[in-house]
Amino acid sequence: MNLEQISEKICDMLIASSYFDEANDIRVLMMKILALNKNDPNRVNAIDSLISRCHPKWLGDYYINNVTYKEWTDLITQFKNKLNNVK
Repeated sequence: MNLEQISEKICDMLIASSYFDEANDIRVLMMKILALNKNDPNRVNAIDSLISRCHPKWLGDYYINNVTYKEWTDLITQFKNKLNNVK
């Protein structure tokens, strides 16, 4: 999966578990990452913001319906790795 696909999967899982605000925040930040120039400070800030969320004490603390904790944290880790690759 590419970065966009992973972010959409995370957002879909968050929405299915009633974390609407968090999913919306991730989508807004992803739009900045995908639309802005690579060196734009707003893009870099969006990447940093998403990376900071890929932590057991942030996204990892959410209970996601019908997904094991390991599956959820593996997806978050994959998201963080992809974000670091585009930074």
